[in-house]
Amino acid sequence: MKKSGLFSSEFLETNGETAQPAAKETALEIVTRLEKTRAGKAIESPKSGRTPSRVQIPLWSEDHRPVLHDLVRSALFTCGQRDARMDLKAKPIYALEHIKITYTGEELRQRDYDVYLQILHLSRGTTVDSRQEWVEFEARSLIKMLGWTQNSRSLLELRETIRRLTACALEVTRARTKTSAPLVYGGPLLLKYAGAQEGGFDEVTFWKVQINTEVAAQLRPGDYTRIDWQVRTQLSPLEKWLHAFYSTNQRPYPMKVETIHKLCGSRMAEIKFFRRAMKAALDRLIEVGFLASWHIDDMDKVKVVRSQMVTAEDRRGIDSTGDQA
Repeated sequence: MKKSGLFSSEFLETNGETAQPAAKETALEIVTRLEKTRAGKAIESPKSGRTPSRVQIPLWSEDHRPVLHDLVRSALFTCGQRDARMDLKAKPIYALEHIKITYTGEELRQRDYDVYLQILHLSRGTTVDSRQEWVEFEARSLIKMLGWTQNSRSLLELRETIRRLTACALEVTRARTKTSAPLVYGGPLLLKYAGAQEGGFDEVTFWKVQINTEVAAQLRPGDYTRIDWQVRTQLSPLEKWLHAFYSTNQRPYPMKVETIHKLCGSRMAEIKFFRRAMKAALDRLIEVGFLASWHIDDMDKVKVVRSQMVTAEDRRGIDSTGDQA
């Protein structure tokens, strides 16, 4: 029989056998047979494909948020505020020596990190895989949690932030020890998003987003720390960076002012002006109860002492993760 050019071989074959002439089948019968063939292939395909990796997002309390050590020990989320954002392309990001980060996309700042932390918070305790489920939220509720003003401008900023977190490309290489094989992971921080809007064109009031499980999978004991969210919402961008950075170590080691200047992504051209701003930020961290003291020694190294106030919630965090915020 000469096969008609109107149908592909998939329509004319079932389980490797030649089908009966098309004239003896109705269109509905052909479609039904095709769907059965496709269903059979769908059942067989996982045997040869890779099983989707599943990621358990850790649990934490309503008052905490998880900061991944790799990300906050670098200038990925800068303390910038007023300057125009830089557009970066495969840009090496300054980080501690055991971490290597390259980044493509619009510059990320502490307010972007606030949004990302809040989205992670909404996904806590869930199990996700490469097929990923949506994280859904109302825009105004998220804005309230962030402590932003409830207006159209905040709705627009949230939209722009979600776009930035999706349109970026991040690659992190990190070795636990000098002899261990480096771990590499990356991608965008958010995989994709959808929204519903009402009112003005830019006023999206309901969102659903998908987080990148390759990044979320790094939220493992010893690799992340829970920080006090209520404290963070009271801080300026530089204060937020210092708070997250020093949260990752209960006994921080001394570090030069110049190194901190690079690590936080400050654009202050003169180090003396940054030193002045940093001193004010460290005083603020004492005021909110995060630091007990700080000083700068003769080598221009910053030495800080963390507050020893540990709540019952913090104690549970130390027992489960080895780190405490």
